[in-house]
Amino acid sequence: MKALVELFWFKYSQLQHAIKTGNERLISMLDREIEPALAAVLHKEATDASELKIQFQFVVDLLREEAEDKACVLRQAHNFKILLDRYFGTEEAARPFRVELPDTGRPVMSPRVMEDGLINEAILDSLPDRVAVITTDYRYLYSNPLNASSFSEKPIDLVGRHVVEFIGIQRFEGRVKRHLDRCFAGEIVEYDYLSPRRGSAITRCRMTPCMSAAGNVLGAILVLQDVLETRGPIAA
Repeated sequence: MKALVELFWFKYSQLQHAIKTGNERLISMLDREIEPALAAVLHKEATDASELKIQFQFVVDLLREEAEDKACVLRQAHNFKILLDRYFGTEEAARPFRVELPDTGRPVMSPRVMEDGLINEAILDSLPDRVAVITTDYRYLYSNPLNASSFSEKPIDLVGRHVVEFIGIQRFEGRVKRHLDRCFAGEIVEYDYLSPRRGSAITRCRMTPCMSAAGNVLGAILVLQDVLETRGPIAA
């Protein structure tokens, strides 16, 4: 797996150099080689946890490299879902797994939904709260319509974009990044904050690690709920 990934990145770097220098002949040749190299990585089935991690990290890295190209971002997000379905898809995963929050009694996504291998958009889209999946490099892999509409965007337009674009660098560095990092470290994080987009409304954010069956953190599932009354201090 590692050799296939290295071969792809070698050809990818060559292609980027050819594009920068305007070498049409080299571009044409590498265009024909890059797709088989990509397919070789994606089609190979991992034989152990280390290969699984390499394969998923490859897709995340490629998603980051192509973050400015919406079509490429959507393609890599699709490839990510294919890998999830291949390795972790089960009949049990087709059913939503729900837990209850003591404070609100409202259902949220548990790690099991992702561990069993599904970014099941039908399930996530049907939730009454804002939901997003954030990769470990702080980019959107998924947003349900309710979350996207809070930014006056369509769900498809958030994929691959850095969260800083939507919440600003001050809020990201001052609060969100450290909570995401805790989540990426395997911790379930929950806190309340005053939403600048909703006047004086309090929003509760719950971050759950998106785990593979091998125990690797692939990202974070965020569920954001409007809280009608303040119950204790607001987390900074």
